[in-house]
Amino acid sequence: MSTEIFTLFTLWEWILWVTGFFTILWILYLRVRNASLADVGFCLAFGVIVLVCGVTSEGDLSRRALISAMAILYAVRLGYHLFSHRVWRKSEDPRYQKIRTILGGWESVGMFGYFQLQVPACLFFAGLLCWVMSHPADGIRWWDILGVTIFLVAVIGEAVADRQLELFRRDPLNKGKTLQSGLWRYSRHPNYFFESLHWWAYVPLAIGLPWSGLAVIWPCLMMSALRWVTGVPWAETQALVSRGDSYREYQRTTNMFFPWFPEKK
Repeated sequence: MSTEIFTLFTLWEWILWVTGFFTILWILYLRVRNASLADVGFCLAFGVIVLVCGVTSEGDLSRRALISAMAILYAVRLGYHLFSHRVWRKSEDPRYQKIRTILGGWESVGMFGYFQLQVPACLFFAGLLCWVMSHPADGIRWWDILGVTIFLVAVIGEAVADRQLELFRRDPLNKGKTLQSGLWRYSRHPNYFFESLHWWAYVPLAIGLPWSGLAVIWPCLMMSALRWVTGVPWAETQALVSRGDSYREYQRTTNMFFPWFPEKK
């Protein structure tokens, strides 16, 4: 795998810049007390790193333009959604409220650590796209078309799932109820499923690079994190608290992660 994936700055310079950025966000967090700023910051830093790689790297121009466009579309869509629905005039995500309660008097220090954890995450996931940009092939290949197709399905699917959930939550009559229509009929967490699917888009784009098989590491890590660590477990716990028996029935009939037809009630 090429080590020259960050061509404008050295890796250590990138670490310095991104660390400074998340330190500024942490200072802002101390004022607004909404840790979702870290999630928005991830999208922004990720998009900037990939865009800089796209402008400065030496790979094929069409490939660089394609992957840069994919990164910007992903980062802007997700970042805007997180900012508008979890930060701007919104109460903090319950999972962060719980973390802050657990941290107690160590809240400020603990949350500083959480914000700084975004630094290696940004560099790691942006590094995948920067690496794929270094592919020696000229022009767009059939493998690239497959990757773009997976990307579009994933980004559109996640956007639709987020929109369906937001519209459901806006209706006061749905308070305490569980969304079981649209994409949410086939998966209890379609947004997390499509988010993990998005990272598989870069696997076919990497085919032909030395050690291209390593590209599966990124989507596997993201899927594992969403399924077992940061996504599904927290969402399931909160849903059981807020929706009780309604959600337990939903758990009985609907797949947790991978979409499939629900069981009959």
